[in-house]
Amino acid sequence: MTVEKKLIAFAIFACTFMGAVEITIVTTAIPSIVKDLDGFNLSSYLFSIYLLTSAIATTIFGKLSDLYGRKKLLQLSIIIFLAGSLLCGISRSMIFLILSRGIQGLGSGAINTLSMATIGDVFEVEERAKIQGYNSTVFSIAGLIAPVIGGIMLIKLSWHWIFLINVPIGILSMILIHKSYNAVESRSNEKLDLKGLSVLTIFIVFLIQAMSALEKHPFLSFNVGGLLIISIITLIIFAKIEKNVEAPIIPYKLFSKEMFVIMVICFLNSSILIAMDVYNPSFMQSIQGHSPIMSTVPIVPMSLFWVFSSFLLSKVIKKYSTKIILSVSLLVLAIGCFGLTLLRPESHPLWMGFYAAIIGLGFGGSFNMLLFVVQETVSKENIGIASGAVAFIRTLGQTLGISAFGLILNNIVSDYFKKFNMNIDTSTILTNTGIKKSDIVQSLFIGYNKIYITCFIVGIICVLLAFMLPSSKKLNSY
Repeated sequence: MTVEKKLIAFAIFACTFMGAVEITIVTTAIPSIVKDLDGFNLSSYLFSIYLLTSAIATTIFGKLSDLYGRKKLLQLSIIIFLAGSLLCGISRSMIFLILSRGIQGLGSGAINTLSMATIGDVFEVEERAKIQGYNSTVFSIAGLIAPVIGGIMLIKLSWHWIFLINVPIGILSMILIHKSYNAVESRSNEKLDLKGLSVLTIFIVFLIQAMSALEKHPFLSFNVGGLLIISIITLIIFAKIEKNVEAPIIPYKLFSKEMFVIMVICFLNSSILIAMDVYNPSFMQSIQGHSPIMSTVPIVPMSLFWVFSSFLLSKVIKKYSTKIILSVSLLVLAIGCFGLTLLRPESHPLWMGFYAAIIGLGFGGSFNMLLFVVQETVSKENIGIASGAVAFIRTLGQTLGISAFGLILNNIVSDYFKKFNMNIDTSTILTNTGIKKSDIVQSLFIGYNKIYITCFIVGIICVLLAFMLPSSKKLNSY
């Protein structure tokens, strides 16, 4: 690998670090923010608008990069992200902060898509597996240290500074991209399909809003079911528009049966990932009573074995078919999820670490392979929108996943206490002094166990879907 490639990889890692830090560091500052800005009733919008604008950016910037080149757009996306960060840092009202978070999310979604597309442009197939493995490790490390950094800043400085931490990292990324990214990028003569892009954006808005509302509203309510119907109608309109344009937003190859299977697996895979990130550390703290530092037990092994699996993938990626690699990787992932169902409140922490390592092995093969297959399916001219499609599907998977798993947990905890004729607010269960600690632990354990069982079932479904792929296709034959 050349020096230029290494510098580009480092720039991408820095971009990933920025995004991952921003996702988790804000959670530590929410109490201080809502108290300072008197905005407790609006606090959820700090996350929902970030998610929404990020999802929109994945498709828009993916297509724009195919038309106008990736280097300048990647730098622009970093500028947008940093501008949003600076605006968040100087916010003096909740509304201004929410709007600034929207700008931040727009830059984050663009960076995510363009980073994946850049990896597809610059690196060979074998190199991509290693780079994605390192990238996943950077994401995990950033998510791990961000709450610590945020806590220190809240004590020594103020919540405003948590949004400014990424400014020097972003500037460094821009310099490295400017100096090292020497790919020749020519402007396409294709016209941007503004009508299709606008309708697609409306579809994304309604779909994300419906998925985000699933945890708090019934499926048949307008907030969920109504918005889903509107999103489906919008999607049908979008499909009709795309049939009549010369340069559609989404390449026709992404609508094949094979790509549909890949995208469904990608969606389900992402839902399992968000469950691992959220509930594994919480299981150790809320159920087993370990200190926050012990939450590294499930995170570190998963990250390390994700990298190891990525290196292994780089060695076998051209030797075995997509079906074999994905099936084996997803089966390993499902086995790891099954292991989590065996955990008990008294289980030794090393068992959590062992099962997390198995899950990391599965993710290292499946998560990376799914992206590579989609990128290799389309031409170089469409690799941006292909990467954007993967980023969008992953966002949907994590959004629906966290809502669905949260719904499962809340219902199980509520049902547990209803047996004792108690109606409790599940959002305050950990601080409710009127409930026995043993009952809190038991109710949460049942809920977490059901989540792990659900993840195992989803993992098996992914394996079955992988069997539907062609038996002979290797990645270099796409």
